[in-house]
Amino acid sequence: YLRAVRHRLNLTIRPNVTVRRILFDGKKAEGVEVESGGEIYRLDADQIVLSSGAMASPQLLMLSGVGPADHLRDMGIPVVHDLPGVGQNLRDHPIVAVIGRVKDDFPQDPLAPRTQTAIRYTATGSPDRNDMQITASAFSSPIGGADPFDSEGVRFNCILEFADGAGEVKLSANDPNVQPALNYRYLELDRDVERLRESVRITVKLLEDEAFGPIVAERLQPTDDDLSTDENLDRWMRKTVFNTTHASGTCKIGPASDPTAVVDQRLNIHGLENIKVADASVMPNVIRANTNATTIMIGERAADWLRNP
Repeated sequence: YLRAVRHRLNLTIRPNVTVRRILFDGKKAEGVEVESGGEIYRLDADQIVLSSGAMASPQLLMLSGVGPADHLRDMGIPVVHDLPGVGQNLRDHPIVAVIGRVKDDFPQDPLAPRTQTAIRYTATGSPDRNDMQITASAFSSPIGGADPFDSEGVRFNCILEFADGAGEVKLSANDPNVQPALNYRYLELDRDVERLRESVRITVKLLEDEAFGPIVAERLQPTDDDLSTDENLDRWMRKTVFNTTHASGTCKIGPASDPTAVVDQRLNIHGLENIKVADASVMPNVIRANTNATTIMIGERAADWLRNP
């Protein structure tokens, strides 16, 4: 998007600049307070588009006085606009991993694609189509973690694509340099637990299939004890659950009559002027897939509305 237009006179890209807060005159957004090189200064704008993602967009709104009024007062922030849905409805794809050690004589290629095969299916009794996914990773060192050449072997990711549960993002300090507090509230609802448990048991059976005989030496997790009862398996899942970094929903789109909605159908923040949100935070729920393409679509749609208000 930028390569062809970055030299236009009407486009300025400022690297190494942190937005501290959005500036308002009453309910009208007028600019942003930014920090760069140890200095704080103001940038004015006729229209502001907040595209900081499902964590930082609600954080920045709350730092600016837009969000749940009681929480803002607790953090010592003057309330500009009481909007209870800001930071609520945190959605993602909860995931647990069934991991196996490959046999010593099985060749592994750390330069090959991490995941080449996936199973999408609908959980037993679920009204939500394709609410589950199992991905097989032939090279399973953690993303962003250990050296990718230090492989565990093979990992099957059991992913809850359409969880019922939702969490929240709250401020942990009245300071843009302090990370917000996240509470995903994973596996608090019985239906989420039941669907993910079924996925783990399906995956364990797959790993034990004769097709994996020449590949897998042993299952590392969950252990036989973890699998011995539903209670043990649920405990293991709650201990090991993580996410797919598909955070969404914390500035959700919806009508003004919805107390949890933050933006309208054209991404304008309810009750405010001259400000939109355009990122994954506006999704009412996380989609049943990776979020990249949908987020790009949101950005393109916002661009159309800016050109043709």
